[in-house]
Amino acid sequence: MSVEPERSARYDVAIVGGGHNGLTAGTYLAKAGLRVIVLERREIAGGMTAPVEYFPGYTASITNSPGSLEPMIIAELELERYGLQYLRPDPALVYPFPGGRGFVGWRDRDASLAQIAKFSARDAERYYPFFQYLDDFASRLNVSIHRPPPRFAELVSRIDDDESEEMFSKIMFGSVKDLLDEWFESEEVKALVASVAIVANLAGPRTPGTVMRLMARPLSLHSIPAGDVFDPRRQVMRGSTGLPRGGMGAIAVAMTNAFRAAGGVVRTNAEVVGIGVRDGRCGQVVLAGGDTIEAGTVISNLNPRTTLLDLVDDAELPTGFRERLRHVPMHGSAFKLGLALDGVPEFAMATTKAEVELFAACQYRIAPSMDYMERAYDDAKYGFTAQEPMLWGLTPSVLDDTVTPAGKHVMSVNIFHVPYQLATGGWETEKDVFGKRCIDTLEQYVPNIKNLISDVRFWSPADLQDEYGLLGGNITHGDTMPGQMFSFRPLAGWSAYHTPVEGLYLCGAGTWPGGSVSGVPGRNASRAVLADRSGRRGREK
Repeated sequence: MSVEPERSARYDVAIVGGGHNGLTAGTYLAKAGLRVIVLERREIAGGMTAPVEYFPGYTASITNSPGSLEPMIIAELELERYGLQYLRPDPALVYPFPGGRGFVGWRDRDASLAQIAKFSARDAERYYPFFQYLDDFASRLNVSIHRPPPRFAELVSRIDDDESEEMFSKIMFGSVKDLLDEWFESEEVKALVASVAIVANLAGPRTPGTVMRLMARPLSLHSIPAGDVFDPRRQVMRGSTGLPRGGMGAIAVAMTNAFRAAGGVVRTNAEVVGIGVRDGRCGQVVLAGGDTIEAGTVISNLNPRTTLLDLVDDAELPTGFRERLRHVPMHGSAFKLGLALDGVPEFAMATTKAEVELFAACQYRIAPSMDYMERAYDDAKYGFTAQEPMLWGLTPSVLDDTVTPAGKHVMSVNIFHVPYQLATGGWETEKDVFGKRCIDTLEQYVPNIKNLISDVRFWSPADLQDEYGLLGGNITHGDTMPGQMFSFRPLAGWSAYHTPVEGLYLCGAGTWPGGSVSGVPGRNASRAVLADRSGRRGREK
């Protein structure tokens, strides 16, 4: 529902884009007593987390990150009070392999180790020590995801012994394949871990820097230790550690409710086409159609490129800034598949009726080897869709019957290693061809899937750019390799949520600590705004 403020209204803060980070920032600021408006181009706030009716009566979201939302943010914004309720599947994750084999990610540590031992007893002994190795490195870096990152030179200065230096080299500059080959012998266990390392980036396991995505959980835990037993960070592979009732869209709905309860205003169908600057400082935002919103502070949830290259006049930016920002790597790799199903998907790895139901309720990942992932990347880097695509999926209706008609199901699948720019042809024809190939791949592990499908929907990288502002189909608003993280996100010198325009801030996935549905960039940006208003912190130069 759109709440229409008066024409040329005045607010303390205007937030451009109502994604989950924009709503997070807005709620913290509204709770601090500021008058805040969120301006969302689409008909509903929430960005990729917002509920989407894939087909009439079948609801899911574009994103599949049920275990990413920071528990601290849930508590501070009282999201459970505003409707957020988690379902706790156990197991949380299934990872099928050819021949009816697979890994089952149980919550119990010993049960998960027994699964690893099916592939290698040695790897079972080294599985949790490997993740402790990453945790130890996070402690040595001593970086909090809840504060602006230190400059890279300071980060390097904290590496002051031989062991730390070797870890730094392997994690920052090495490939995930090299690191996993060092730790594990089973190709299945390596695939299980590598799938997390390369998700979202246009990269393969052999690409230098791919260990960085495995550091998301360790850095979060170093910042604030895990809380109760359901803290999703206790699960080393994250997975579907908490599925919101009502689907991922329930996060967006709860955030919108919390924001409004704090006094915030949401205006939907409100596309921002310009950010007005007066005497070097933000003064207003301009909407398509001519309305203006006066605000001394503007926070953008959009891609930093979109914000600063499309919405701000060239004259307001320092010499050379636009070119630096224009060349920030933005290698998108996302494709989306939605399926309406007439029954429960049955994984080939399920051996009993009970397992069919258990496994169908889990998040699943299909990428059976590091070579498989590398081949998908090889296709994509030359502009071709993968012959063997990497799939991450979820069927939320198995646990939650509120998102589909009775007896029906909806499957939400994210596919990676998909180039925005095709070597030949265009997405208007390739979309259906590739989408059907993804279903063919899924059938290899879920043999009954084609018999269940009553409707399909595909989103190409071009669709995701047009509908959700994901430049190049990049779901994290910029690559998340080491060269685009820490003080380099989004640009060196501008990693503390500020921009060269006084009063203009960034709060989206293109800022530290990066993408996923965590809410952390939004919280951090709100703290930067409040600190600047109170004079507690100067601007980063």
